[in-house]
Amino acid sequence: MTTAYSQSPFNKQRNDKFLMVIPVPKGLRSIQGSSHTNETIIPATLNMSVYGAMAPDVSVPAIAVKYAGQTMNTSSMAREPYGSQTVNFTIDNRFNNYWVIYKWLNSLNNDKYSTLDADNVFNLEKNKPGTEAAMQYYFTDISIFALDEYEKRVIEFKYTQAFPTKLSGITFNYRQGTEVECTLDFAYSQFIATLVENVDNL
Repeated sequence: MTTAYSQSPFNKQRNDKFLMVIPVPKGLRSIQGSSHTNETIIPATLNMSVYGAMAPDVSVPAIAVKYAGQTMNTSSMAREPYGSQTVNFTIDNRFNNYWVIYKWLNSLNNDKYSTLDADNVFNLEKNKPGTEAAMQYYFTDISIFALDEYEKRVIEFKYTQAFPTKLSGITFNYRQGTEVECTLDFAYSQFIATLVENVDNL
């Protein structure tokens, strides 16, 4: 049965149509506030337009099996490990998105004391480092949505148990009136792609 699509076959996905949604990890929610200060962050969820590598390579490699003087290929039925994912984003005028990620990284290793959770954000007296309970305090599931020309979500790229590993430096150039950009690297456990429900009916 032929599926009817409500779009032109010549439509193409644009490079600037990606939205990253980052729910703040459980541990950082203890320092949420109505405004951000040196001790607090806002909001509960970051929504940022991003560009860069939106989806990683998905690899289930083959295994060569020798048989009767020949070599046959079969699937390994195992995924290759994922490396860190890199996305670029524009810093907002209050530095809120930068500040949330900075405080997240700072909880993993404090900039002044060089220790884990120096501000006791993760309540490590109760949740000992390395335990599943403690990891849930700095993990979160990051989603990147591809948007169509009407800003509707088409497909979700989900990165499970994600946490930041690098926040790039910021370069200012007062001779250019361009927006300030930054790069976020994050590690994760699984990559799951899902079509947004009823996408064919939009």
